[in-house]
Amino acid sequence: MLKFIFRIVIIYFILQTSFAYSSSQNKIIANIENQIITSYELENKIRIILFLSNQKLNQNNINMTKNAAMSNLINYKLKKEEVLKFNVNVDKRALENHLKNLYLKYQTDSSGLEKLFNDRNLNLEFYLDEVKTEISWQALIFELYNDKIDIDDNEVDKELNEMIKDQKNIEEFKLAEIEILLENNSKDNNRLDEVVKQIKLVGFENAAIKFSTSSSALDGGEIGWINLKSLSDSVRNLIIEMKPGEISKPLIKSNSVMIFKLLDKRKLNVNDVDIKKIREGIISIMKNELFNLYSNSHLSKLKNDAFIKLKN
Repeated sequence: MLKFIFRIVIIYFILQTSFAYSSSQNKIIANIENQIITSYELENKIRIILFLSNQKLNQNNINMTKNAAMSNLINYKLKKEEVLKFNVNVDKRALENHLKNLYLKYQTDSSGLEKLFNDRNLNLEFYLDEVKTEISWQALIFELYNDKIDIDDNEVDKELNEMIKDQKNIEEFKLAEIEILLENNSKDNNRLDEVVKQIKLVGFENAAIKFSTSSSALDGGEIGWINLKSLSDSVRNLIIEMKPGEISKPLIKSNSVMIFKLLDKRKLNVNDVDIKKIREGIISIMKNELFNLYSNSHLSKLKNDAFIKLKN
């Protein structure tokens, strides 16, 4: 009987010690409205960013990624809170498309991706919840601001006519983007400098995964082929002289900063182009610009109104 009691005491002591150690290793480091961020989540986020951006897991890269990871986690928690508030369901097709691109990138399948994460001690469910939250957030923004994202057909037709008038060739640019949300404080310049530095160190795609707040970050910032004349004057003037592979200067907008990379460009003969597709492309660009504007504005408002407490 004494031996049995002794064993129970030992087991209890081990469990208590283990729990205490676990608690010390997984502390609450931030409160974001009704949600928390733990030290485990931050560590996992840093590891996932480094893995997806193809960077080595070393102390220098961890230190350089910590601020971006924390910023991403705060945005994720705020978006998750809002998605839950409006009870938005995830678009399964969008999720499947993202996963297909991920499988293609790593030349694997669902079980292979799970193994990739497990081998690196990464929490796949945590990553997938972030992806689901981002997809649901995009659906929510569209639902909330759909009436304001409506495009004037006359404006589209006017731009289309100007685009093909007296032209034999139509120029298209294949672009990637990084968007950084401004907080209108002294940290903005430091964050921009860090992004520019990381683009040089790890490449544009990896920096987009790491820093960009745009929905295109899930795809390394790539936004595909865009007709040059369908872009806003500010963007067009910024990239028109660029050569494939070059990266633009930062473009400061009302509440964000944009950086572009020209992946490729081509000229198409007007007679060989589907005018309907060009028109659809113009509408898509106009809607995306408005969508990003409202998405950033909504997130900024949430940040300004939210209770956010970071703990040392």
